[in-house]
Amino acid sequence: MPESYWNRDPESEKTERQATFSQIRTPPEMPFFVRLNGRRFQAVSEELKAQKPFDKKFANCLVRSGKALFQAGFSPSLVYVASDEINALFLHAIPFAGRIEKIDSVLAGTASSAFSLNVLKRFKKALTVAFDSRIIIVTRKKIRDYLSSRQRDSWRNHNNSYAYWLMRRQGYKPSEVAKILRGLKTNELHELLFKQGVNLAKTPAWQRRGILIYRRPYQKHRENLKVTRWRIQENWNLPLFTSRDGSVLIKQTLQWVKPTTTSRE
Repeated sequence: MPESYWNRDPESEKTERQATFSQIRTPPEMPFFVRLNGRRFQAVSEELKAQKPFDKKFANCLVRSGKALFQAGFSPSLVYVASDEINALFLHAIPFAGRIEKIDSVLAGTASSAFSLNVLKRFKKALTVAFDSRIIIVTRKKIRDYLSSRQRDSWRNHNNSYAYWLMRRQGYKPSEVAKILRGLKTNELHELLFKQGVNLAKTPAWQRRGILIYRRPYQKHRENLKVTRWRIQENWNLPLFTSRDGSVLIKQTLQWVKPTTTSRE
């Protein structure tokens, strides 16, 4: 008999069969986003004494976590980073043959370890950081809609964060700030901040609109040949995804994606 027969562990095989969600997979040939959210990131930012309302070093840790998904060989079509979340789109190379339990656990673990390592590098502080993960199924026609919805959420978070920390610096308690800001419309929030010298439309683009990470091809000369290579790019100056420029950017980014039929198991 083959050696593998003697190495079988009946209890292990039984446990695998009892793993309720282990074989649930994404629908075949359907694009999906993996949304990774930082767990208790407000407390994390406090622990790191990060600048308020936004800290570029903190944002860089998020971007490095998004880039880690490429570097670990998962081949997302693009990664969109905003607020405390990382959104990775998968079109062609589907990790772990679409096994949802595996995708959620491994990608969250990859992002968590990358973030923790970059916190140590940039903030000189050892800190255990975690991301949770969920999968959002989309159609190709809905990719831009999904990205636009996350960008709108980033814009709301941007506005609220500026208002919250402005009032905290003025001596208001968190409960008092929440009461004042509750129910304020966007134009009222803008007016409130503008009177204090803050123009929300003039803050850095990455704070308002997020950051896009993607692979872009370039030509490399090798002897008498031109060879296509791929470089991971970061775009910190995004247009609105609902605009013409935003639509062109998404379309071009997805055209650059190198189709492959390989799948990590």
